[in-house]
Amino acid sequence: MSGPDGDRITPAEAAYRAAWRAAMRPYWHVIARSNDVAIGTAQAVRLLGEDLALWRAPNGVLGLVDQRCPHRGVSLALGSVSGDGCLVCPYHAWRFDRTGACAEIPQLGGTRILTGAVTPAYSVRERHGLVWACLAARPVRDIPELPELDAGTHWFWMGEPLDWRAQNLRQIENFCDVAHFSVLHVDTFGNPAAVTWEPTPATRDGWSLRYRFDYESMDPSQPTTAERTPFPGAFDYCIDLPCTVRLGGASGPGSVMFIHSSPVDVYETRLFWGTAFPEGVTIDDAAYTDIEDRIFGPDVVMVESQRPQGLPVDVVSELHLPHDRCSVAYRRALAELGVPAPAASVSSPAIARTTTDPLHQDHIHA
Repeated sequence: MSGPDGDRITPAEAAYRAAWRAAMRPYWHVIARSNDVAIGTAQAVRLLGEDLALWRAPNGVLGLVDQRCPHRGVSLALGSVSGDGCLVCPYHAWRFDRTGACAEIPQLGGTRILTGAVTPAYSVRERHGLVWACLAARPVRDIPELPELDAGTHWFWMGEPLDWRAQNLRQIENFCDVAHFSVLHVDTFGNPAAVTWEPTPATRDGWSLRYRFDYESMDPSQPTTAERTPFPGAFDYCIDLPCTVRLGGASGPGSVMFIHSSPVDVYETRLFWGTAFPEGVTIDDAAYTDIEDRIFGPDVVMVESQRPQGLPVDVVSELHLPHDRCSVAYRRALAELGVPAPAASVSSPAIARTTTDPLHQDHIHA
């Protein structure tokens, strides 16, 4: 069996991918920004390896169905939207409503519908300018919140979605990893003199995993050729399980950066991100985008190089230090939710070392 890139997929890897998709399926995931889905238009989206058609009816209501037309397999995402809000197949003009049922077959005079003329439909909702979808019949939890926007104290700036050839859980862990700030990001906010610190424990409260990191950052808007003086700050992380993060303080006082790492597939991610700024705060769009691009850029290279590509939620297949406590807590929380460990990690050489390494055991159980 081969994957989309020609790589051979072992039975163990195939089982892992199926189990991983199943574990992510009952959650809400972002599939688009609201402003990118115009009235009366359809577009293709991909989530958890499934090709879908998303459209907005003339009344503004969204629909989401399997992209394949049950008639001849044409992509419904290439179709149009009728006045009554149905998605019209571009090949034979069959019309499908938001439930996935066929509403009209022109070749039958529009009065008869064939049994089986239906395509799977999925739940789709909008919140805070983002389009969320869930592929399970019953989501296990609601859409993650952005309390600052619900309170009306902040406004939301959204960046362009970013595509990573990596697993979304690896991307989340990278976003919450504080140890690489002073190594990988010294050309932006990283302080090369601050490579050690006291570990901060992560606390779990329901769906939320919280972690605070006090760090003397550099000003990313200043050139690295200039003499830069670090300033004290705090990064307040809240991982909203399984793949949403709110980060307070990273973009200035009162700011809350928001990311949702959407699983296009097991090893493909579309990152939706933005920042909630306090009312009255203004920013330079181009300058802010440039800074975040310079931060995300090196992260992409690192995360796409990680092996195994899947996040080892088994904990013991990689080594950990005290500053990795947030990562360890995140992995354990995912394992509790039923996220499987990647097949490659089961036979990792690190397992033999860590089971007899008391320092390592001390750290992962601290």
